[in-house]
Amino acid sequence: MIARLSSYFDIREKRSQFRKPRSARVKISHSTFGVIHASTRDISDTGVFVELRHRLRLPIGAHIKLQFLDSARPEIAFNMKVIRENDEGVALSFVDFELDGQRYKMDELRRHWSPAR
Repeated sequence: MIARLSSYFDIREKRSQFRKPRSARVKISHSTFGVIHASTRDISDTGVFVELRHRLRLPIGAHIKLQFLDSARPEIAFNMKVIRENDEGVALSFVDFELDGQRYKMDELRRHWSPAR
């Protein structure tokens, strides 16, 4: 899944989905706060932790968009669900993704995760 993001990021951790400390530039957006540029703290096949200066104050389960700005396909917008939030940032899980106006399941990402055609 996700072109095995974990293979891109070496992973080790105690959770069922291993996380690798990885700083990646991201853009997150939601109607309540607009657009925020931030960085990830860690990433796994199922989600990311985004470091933030200020709490978003979104309810658990709220959906936001996330784009990996330095990826091979920064135009891919991931639909993410808020899992938890603390003073350091927000934990998000992958729901699905959008590309060229179409919505796709996460297991379809591999065929889209090549450099722009």
